[in-house]
Amino acid sequence: MKWFYEQRLLTKLLFVLFGLSFLIPFTTAEAQIRFKAPEGLGAPGRRVSGGSRAPQERNCSSGQHPLTALVPNSNIGLTTQANPTFFFYVPQTSATLELVLRDQDKEYKQTYKSSQKAGIVSIPFNQASLEVGKNYRWSFSIVCNPKERSKDKFVEGGIKRIKTEPQLANKLATASPQERANLYAEAGIWQDSLASLAESLSSNPNNAELKAEWQALLTSKSVGLDNLVNEPLLQGQQKPQVITTK
Repeated sequence: MKWFYEQRLLTKLLFVLFGLSFLIPFTTAEAQIRFKAPEGLGAPGRRVSGGSRAPQERNCSSGQHPLTALVPNSNIGLTTQANPTFFFYVPQTSATLELVLRDQDKEYKQTYKSSQKAGIVSIPFNQASLEVGKNYRWSFSIVCNPKERSKDKFVEGGIKRIKTEPQLANKLATASPQERANLYAEAGIWQDSLASLAESLSSNPNNAELKAEWQALLTSKSVGLDNLVNEPLLQGQQKPQVITTK
């Protein structure tokens, strides 16, 4: 009889546990997105700016993190876009910001006025169309002293535009921004995956699923930007504003 009651008690306990499991929300560990870095792809560069011991240079910016480029450990991102968007964590600063993109023949510059807000910013490049199959170098700087550019705090890396494979193009045609982020990540196309997910998260900043995807993307094994997952995505007037392009 005792065994019978113990079995009934165990059955009830299992029923309750399995029933409650349907009410437990998804955790970040169950996020679907994972960036698959292309093998053999890399570029010289630095995705985290160096520090400085000089007081005037330390005062140029402040925050929990230094200037950081949101790129994989390889320092290069692939894109299918003629005019890609770059992403950086910018600490609090009142200094001018500068994006430079160059190839073997030409150099393009875009300067920005900082909003003096610390956070992750999106910087679109619209001056020229990137050519398919061509490698480009970029740098992004906090210009601490316009008269002494050696004092800049900067990050640098590479970007390459590739052609969208037909099978991927068919899937992208009917995908939502969040679905596009997953498709690009699976294909190793970093810039477009990050931009698509940032677009979704900016439109729905309180969406738990999107936050989990954002965290999963930044903490992917070949990315390792764990320290930036909780930093805000700056929008509107909180973003740097264009001063000049040339």
